[in-house]
Amino acid sequence: MVNATLYADLNCPYSYALTARLEVLGLLHRCDWRGVQHDPGLPVPSRLGDRRVMHALEDDVDAVRHLAPDVALTPPPIKPNTRRAIAAVAAVHRQHPARATAFRRALGAALWVRGEDIADGTVINSVAAWSGVPGWVDLDGPAGYRLADEWDMEWVTRRLGGVPRLVRPDGRVLWGLLPADEITEFFTTPLRASGEFKRG
Repeated sequence: MVNATLYADLNCPYSYALTARLEVLGLLHRCDWRGVQHDPGLPVPSRLGDRRVMHALEDDVDAVRHLAPDVALTPPPIKPNTRRAIAAVAAVHRQHPARATAFRRALGAALWVRGEDIADGTVINSVAAWSGVPGWVDLDGPAGYRLADEWDMEWVTRRLGGVPRLVRPDGRVLWGLLPADEITEFFTTPLRASGEFKRG
């Protein structure tokens, strides 16, 4: 079975639902998760009341509910900038990788289940403690931001154009939130010669 790189954003409901679907299918452990910002212009601190942003987010949530009715998610009151949260995940990934998946999963639940602002350092620290990240991990240090920037540059360089994106070593790309059978096929089809897959 093939492994893949998963590019995702914590504030993207499609990314959240795809990650949940991969977990149910028993495939998440075959993914190298890399957080990227698909909307880096979001304000810090998070701002309530931007109707354009929130209407678009609610539309996305409605679409995801249709595509993945088994995934419980609620539109949060804000759409947070995810740079700090992704850098925190990257820091855990680098300094204590055994807790990285649990921490990332807990951040997703904080936003999509409880509606918490994961751009807030207090929330990030609380989620880290709850998910078992040791206190000596520097969640807001330069190492995490450097790795997060590397993930983002890789995603931009590959011109994937959005999130979520699953990319196989042979270049085949799975675009967005697709049905379980297509995801399974993506992981079970043998690798092809380099460059044979262009898109999809």
